[in-house]
Amino acid sequence: MGVYKRLEQVPQRYQLANYAGDYAGEDTWAEFAEVKTEKFDSDATRTRYEKAGRYLADHLSDIDRHHALCDPEHVAGFLRALRDGSIGRQSHTRKLQTVYFEYFQPIEEFYSWLLWHTEHPHVYHPVHMAVVEYDYPSEVWAKKLSQNDKR
Repeated sequence: MGVYKRLEQVPQRYQLANYAGDYAGEDTWAEFAEVKTEKFDSDATRTRYEKAGRYLADHLSDIDRHHALCDPEHVAGFLRALRDGSIGRQSHTRKLQTVYFEYFQPIEEFYSWLLWHTEHPHVYHPVHMAVVEYDYPSEVWAKKLSQNDKR
């Protein structure tokens, strides 16, 4: 998970909210998705990653937050909104498996990718922090672990 387990442990100077100006107008998700889908070159994978990124960006645009600059609370709110059906063109509730596979997995990979790229200021993983701090992200994480047990 890294050095920081909760957002309040992250020194103010490293918090992602400080970098809004650096990311204005940047489509960081598209850069990530291009690299990710290169490995798994299929229409289904491209569609899944494009949709996850679009839904995250749309959700965060309501609070004027860039998709690469989530706090754990934003991640938790996004996952709950997906579950409850308040995101997307066809508002409908989603099952835990759908939230995990279609959205959580790509977003977790996105933030892991940001952590590993020195051109990005990320020193903590808001998705993992959300899992520790909030109930529904924790349920989604448990789904991930159960999926891994099946392999």
